[in-house]
Amino acid sequence: MKDPFSHSARWDSVGLDCSNCKYFHGPEDWPDKDRESKCDLHNISLQIQLGKNGYKEGEWFCKNYYNQDAHPKSFKEFKSVYGDFKSHVLYQTDLENEELVEVDFEELNEK
Repeated sequence: MKDPFSHSARWDSVGLDCSNCKYFHGPEDWPDKDRESKCDLHNISLQIQLGKNGYKEGEWFCKNYYNQDAHPKSFKEFKSVYGDFKSHVLYQTDLENEELVEVDFEELNEK
């Protein structure tokens, strides 16, 4: 899917990310050395988002992303293409290719 976002949030980011979603469950302290980051809504591991050092890499979200304090422009863009997002898919922004990387939830549970 072509990246629909303007990347107008801070530091050219989208401003939407699992770690800011109300369903995110992560460690009390970072880095996440035990790789316990997960989505409580979908009951999936989010360790795919973590680098080897335990810190998050990139911006990730799914169709059910929700944060009432999300960057307003980004959330408006998200809602404008909401119907294009697939259920049970985790998306990552890819600035280099201007595409959204899609990872099916089933792949996340296999790791």
